Parts: sequence; C-alpha cells; structure tokens
Amino acid sequence: MPKKAVSLTLDEDNLLWLRGRGYGRGNLSAVVDDLIAQARTGKLGAIAPARTVVGTIDVADDDPELEQADKIVQEMFASSLARPLRVRETPPAYTPGARSRRSRRRG
Repeated sequence: MPKKAVSLTLDEDNLLWLRGRGYGRGNLSAVVDDLIAQARTGKLGAIAPARTVVGTIDVADDDPELEQADKIVQEMFASSLARPLRVRETPPAYTPGARSRRSRRRG
C-alpha cells in the first residue's frame, strides 16, 4: 500500500509515552503507523508498562549539578506530608460459611 507524507503534532505527554516505551529510538512514522494499524484491527491489546524514565526529568538551569536537589526534595516531601490524608478501610465482604460441627463425647 502506498504511503503518504503528513504532518503530525503530538502532545508532549503522548511523545513522552512513546519514548517511555522505547519507540523514540527508531522511525517515529513507522511506530505511529503501526499503532494505528493495530488499533484499527483490534490487535492493540494491553498497553505495555514503561521501560525507562530517560528524558523525563528536567534539570534546573540554575542548579545543573543538583547541589540544591536534596533541599528541594525534602521540602516537597514535607509539603506532601502536611496535606490531610483521608483513609478509609473497606470492610471484608460477608460470606456465610458452612456451620462447624461440634463433636460430642460419648461416654
């Protein structure tokens, strides 16, 4: 089947998703074409989990050596802990079991 050149604009999150699954190493056009073909034929199946986080972290220009990173992470962790936490435990479902038999001692 002949191919036709088109312009494609992707959201950054979608591009990151593609890269996280290892699709950023080769021909992006072939990958998009393959994904569309799989979706059209219903063969897409379950989405594989991400295999890498390379390229997902931005290093601040004013701290390229990450000298302030510990302080920033500690502040983020402290602010996360300061938020209210709502926890609700789900009770186990009631399932009636068989009655236990008591043994009678004869004698």
